[in-house]
Amino acid sequence: MDSSGASISAATAAFEANTPEPQAAQAVAPDFIAAQRPGVVALLIAGVAVTGVGTIAAVATGANAALAVLLGYSSLCATAAMALALKKAERVASPALQNTRVASPETSPAWKLVRTLTVSDVSRLWCDIEPGATATQESMAWGRALVDAIKRGELRIVQKPGQSDEAVERERNAPHYMTQIERDALKAWAAQNGHAPAFLQD
Repeated sequence: MDSSGASISAATAAFEANTPEPQAAQAVAPDFIAAQRPGVVALLIAGVAVTGVGTIAAVATGANAALAVLLGYSSLCATAAMALALKKAERVASPALQNTRVASPETSPAWKLVRTLTVSDVSRLWCDIEPGATATQESMAWGRALVDAIKRGELRIVQKPGQSDEAVERERNAPHYMTQIERDALKAWAAQNGHAPAFLQD
């Protein structure tokens, strides 16, 4: 086998060894995958340009023409193999990433039967996230909106058994994510602000 064939075989073996399996594709960062589209084209253009210029320069300086062309061809094959590896990684990982983006969490219908909810619960349910799951930027924004509404007196909080009026007033002035709100009060507040989240629908 000549040196060009050996270069192609080596590049192909490296490509197969380093290409992620479909199960591992989900771990590839979306930004990395998105960057591969222009990266593959740029890699091919740069490889062709460098190979061409290098081969011409080698011949012009008196190097063996056949050897220069052979080395240039080998370099071009290696560049093509690298571009193929990037393209395959993008093709394998993209479906998994698309599925991740379109998948929307579902909350249990049982939450429609709960009469008293905490600010933490409401902020997630408002965004169709199961209470106890990881918060998102949107759910945190709704949490802030609920807390501010309580402070302004727009949203009535629940007085816990044995809790004094003074303690209720303190909690109203400084509500937190475990502050409790009644379902009916939430529905009224949501309607006043033009919202009708699914978990508040009977």
